[in-house]
Amino acid sequence: MKIVLDIETVQHSKEEWAALKGVGLLAADDLLNAGDAAEQDREYEKSCFDPTFCRIVCIGALFFTDTMEPQEATAWYGSNEKELLRQFWERMKIVRPTLFVTHNGLSFDLPFLKNRSIVHQVKPPFDINLAKFRTDPVFDTMSVWSNWEIRGRVKLDVLARVLNTETKSGSGKQVADMWSAGQGKEIAEYCLQDCYVTYACYSRMSYREPMPSERVLAKKDLIELNDQAFG
Repeated sequence: MKIVLDIETVQHSKEEWAALKGVGLLAADDLLNAGDAAEQDREYEKSCFDPTFCRIVCIGALFFTDTMEPQEATAWYGSNEKELLRQFWERMKIVRPTLFVTHNGLSFDLPFLKNRSIVHQVKPPFDINLAKFRTDPVFDTMSVWSNWEIRGRVKLDVLARVLNTETKSGSGKQVADMWSAGQGKEIAEYCLQDCYVTYACYSRMSYREPMPSERVLAKKDLIELNDQAFG
């Protein structure tokens, strides 16, 4: 079985970030420390994709047979990150994917999943080889397209337009606002759409015609996992 994977993350609050850093928060209205406060704000903003200071709120996966026949689309989402990881890895233990298809998964999604699993002591059932310059067990569309050159990296929506496939429904920058607004289900839908676009790009890069999203996403399962449900 092959899996197309994507995750959505949100940054810890600035208070949580400061506690993890072991520093005190500096007030911007303190004239004596205004410069330091501005620098602290910049440092906080830079941590927005760091698994040390962020958490996963959605894991999306499309399941295909080895011949790329779609089976189902599943997204685990909610505030209980530990349970998201536990259920995701339990499912991976059952299906034992032969290939993970991602966009920037070698540098972001898969290391992020690994690190957050360590934080919550949720042990994955197997190791995923994240070595570069190969397409097995991870086919990273960003890395393959750029031949692993940083200067050639492209965003998923750009690659989708280049390859004439369906494009993204939004931007990852919107996820934080959606999360703050309580739109967890909408995040899950967005994540699965990103999975579909990644699948479509992978298909083109493998000289296959991608199936329409209506077929690939036909069997959809959105699983909400919030902290209060597991108190």
